[in-house]
Amino acid sequence: MNRFPNNNGLPAGIRKLSEIDLAEEAGKNTAIARILQTREVRQTLADLLPDVLNLLAGDKRVKKVLFRLVGRYLNKSLSRPDDVFEKPELLQLFEDDAFVRNIAEPLPDIINGLFNVIDTAATTIEKLDTGEKKELFGELIEKLATGQTGTLITRGCRIINDIHKDDPEFFARRLEPGFRKWIETVDFGELREMIDRSGNDARAMVVMINEVIWQYPAKVVLLLSLIPSLVNMVTTAADISLEKLNELPPDLLTDVILSFLDEIRAEPVAGVINALTELVRKIHTGSGLLGEPGAPQLPKLLAAKIDTIITAVDPVTLWKAKTALAETGAAFELAMAAAVNRMPAFKQLAMIKGPEIANIHMKTANQKLAHWDSIDDEETAKSMANHFSAYDVQELGEMINNTLRLFNRVAGQRPELLPGLVGQAASAIDEYELAEAARHIFNGAGDRLQPVARAFVPGLVKWISASLKPADDDYENDAEDARAALRSIFEIEEV
Repeated sequence: MNRFPNNNGLPAGIRKLSEIDLAEEAGKNTAIARILQTREVRQTLADLLPDVLNLLAGDKRVKKVLFRLVGRYLNKSLSRPDDVFEKPELLQLFEDDAFVRNIAEPLPDIINGLFNVIDTAATTIEKLDTGEKKELFGELIEKLATGQTGTLITRGCRIINDIHKDDPEFFARRLEPGFRKWIETVDFGELREMIDRSGNDARAMVVMINEVIWQYPAKVVLLLSLIPSLVNMVTTAADISLEKLNELPPDLLTDVILSFLDEIRAEPVAGVINALTELVRKIHTGSGLLGEPGAPQLPKLLAAKIDTIITAVDPVTLWKAKTALAETGAAFELAMAAAVNRMPAFKQLAMIKGPEIANIHMKTANQKLAHWDSIDDEETAKSMANHFSAYDVQELGEMINNTLRLFNRVAGQRPELLPGLVGQAASAIDEYELAEAARHIFNGAGDRLQPVARAFVPGLVKWISASLKPADDDYENDAEDARAALRSIFEIEEV
């Protein structure tokens, strides 16, 4: 029996693969071929290719018939009997480390090739006249607007959803080894040094860009003129979107907002707040540990940095800018007031709604006080005692002393300053209007204030009388003058 019927030196039933066979076998093992053979991609192609063929057929009847037959054949060829079980074939494929590596290796070349194709296409399109460009992009937009892109996106989302349904943390887990290797291999010291050394180059680049671009002032003006156009685009888009949003019924709109708020988890928000507060506490504690006793390091460093900045700032220009901003703000407020005054409805609503807003704030403050009032006396006294004792009364006293000391120093050096200011203010006040205001207050509302005055004034008078009694101290001369002034008043009344 001849064991070598093929005369190729191999046992019967075994033949040597030709170069064509090897190429075909290699083609079956390429990454793209293996991806195309998965259930998810085959089903996507089965749904997409008939639509593509129908689009390519155009209005030709014969082409439509032929392409419809080809589409049915492709749809049938891409289907498998076991597809009904919807096995995650794409997920299993990406679990293969060798497959992932085979995909990753040619990616840079693929991306470069894609950019080259785009650059070549753009160069070619640039040479076309305007009509041809419009026709080309019109056809492209029409083809993209047929819904195929939406179908493709939907299929892509469905593929990812299938993967996440079977393995919710698939991508994170698969990326973790590569990301770990990336972290391990990147020298962050070199990265830091590169960024530090790039400061001068970045500044030089900014200088270069400005030097070049300002050689063409007209282009700079055109560039700046884009800002109003962009603002107009954004405001127009916001206006249209908000107008559509306002077309929703109040209950539906509120339900959407409430659902949005309900979806926000409170725990992560509280975690962020806790982490930030702990971070601030640690920085404060570390500042105290690094600095000298009673002199934390952070305020010291901030003071030095602020001193350096302020020293380099031009005070004249700074205050001119602050004055200009204040004048601009005042002009804006005056323009707003003038515009409101020209519309009686706005003015009347401002008179009505302004107090309503103040009432809301007063009601909130009153509810806070009512909450304190509902607590028992012992707890309230304890809380208030802790509250007031927490104030640094000594510091407050020193602040008052320093204020009075500065006032007395100025009054001592310029004794005419205070009388001059008071005199200017007094001369600017209309005495008749002041008298009329006092008459309206005390003659009109004075009777209504009598119960309050009787409750308050007696105690005030007794306290003043006790303060003016004779005593052996540094202020007895002033107290005696005050008693004499009071006696003179009563003597005049008796006469």
